[in-house]
Amino acid sequence: MRVEGTGRSAFASIYEKYFKLTYKTALRYSGNHHAAEELTQSVFLKLYVHMEHAKVDAVKPWLLLTVKYMALNQGRDRAREYLTEDMESSADLFEEAEEQDPQEMFLKKMHERQFGKLVDDIFAALYRKNPRWYEAVTITYVLGKPQKEVAEAMGITLEVLHSMLYRAKNWIRKNYREEYDRLIDA
Repeated sequence: MRVEGTGRSAFASIYEKYFKLTYKTALRYSGNHHAAEELTQSVFLKLYVHMEHAKVDAVKPWLLLTVKYMALNQGRDRAREYLTEDMESSADLFEEAEEQDPQEMFLKKMHERQFGKLVDDIFAALYRKNPRWYEAVTITYVLGKPQKEVAEAMGITLEVLHSMLYRAKNWIRKNYREEYDRLIDA
């Protein structure tokens, strides 16, 4: 690589030459566009801070290895966060277990899973039936967006959205009422 100047004056040409490659490496290991952008920025910031001491010939491997390990460390740290959250919820579960009958807890968990499966089935069937209904229901009821905003985002009038939601709810009732009632009564 031919770099004009030394130290920090060479940074601009290194940045131009290796930005895309560094970003692609970060994206490959992080799997997320936003994380890859942050990782790339962090690596080039480190390079800029230590540019006076950097060997220009070793910059490319240093950039790629550094961004790779930063992405892997970030993934590991994120996994630890989830593990910690799971451990806290497990502690709550143990406290509940002391208070409840094991059979009662098992039935409660099974009931929750059945409801979750029913919800998944409803949304999958709704999407197959009419993707626009699915979009309207999801944005309005799941994400909790105001209906006026939903109508604008979907490029329809508020009246059309109301009609769409009404038809979707009626279709869901018609096709899943019995299964829902059965789960409620169980």
